[in-house]
Amino acid sequence: MLTEIKKGFSSADLKLFAIIFMLIDHIGAIGIEGYLMEAGYMTPVSFNVLPGMPGYDLAMRLYLLDLPLRLIGRVAFPLFAFMIVQGFLHTHSRRDYLLRLLAFALISQIPFRLAVSLIGLDSRNVYFTLALGLICIWGLELAREKAASPAMAIPGSLLIIASCCLAAWYLDSDYSQYGVLCIVAFYLLRDRPVLGALAACTILIALSPFFESTTLFSIYFISRYNGQKGSLPFGKYALYAFYPIHMLIIYGVVRLIMLTTG
Repeated sequence: MLTEIKKGFSSADLKLFAIIFMLIDHIGAIGIEGYLMEAGYMTPVSFNVLPGMPGYDLAMRLYLLDLPLRLIGRVAFPLFAFMIVQGFLHTHSRRDYLLRLLAFALISQIPFRLAVSLIGLDSRNVYFTLALGLICIWGLELAREKAASPAMAIPGSLLIIASCCLAAWYLDSDYSQYGVLCIVAFYLLRDRPVLGALAACTILIALSPFFESTTLFSIYFISRYNGQKGSLPFGKYALYAFYPIHMLIIYGVVRLIMLTTG
């Protein structure tokens, strides 16, 4: 029997959209900003090149390109957070799902560390945040199942959320406690995904009102989720591997440019 194809976006579609937006973001954050900082045109807090200095015109054009790339890229994380919850709800093995996230967190850390060193950061990659978010919602489900009543589950649930947020903050993982809270919001509002997306975007906007404002566009993609798995052109492991690989490529390109322009 053929599976009915529903209108809208499948899980695979949303994952592909997420990695495209992520790539756009990292071209700006690591490629452009990394180059400008390595070349001395930019500091972590300001653009400090004076008019008339060598290369100013090109540096300024790159700087003006960076902001739209970063704003477009903000759409990625809510999609990733939403898919973590969908994966948790539909995976055949939550244990294997968590181990896969943790494995790629470790695999990705060196490429991530090299890439973000270009912009003066020393933190943990987003897989750690996603894994902690998964641990958190798994804990919330267990707390609810074991509690004698919904009210009795509240203290344990709050402790689980606080612990996972604290762990993300301590690790200084990408999106940190805000990322964990986004995943929690999607889980708690799993039957109302658009409202969950609005809650997650609100959390991120609280982190940076202007910079994260474009996360609201993720609501469109999530609103069109059709509940189907879909298929990925290169398999799910290629999707996981894209994260460290593209980090290494962008880092390598910036280093190559620096070597050739000396």
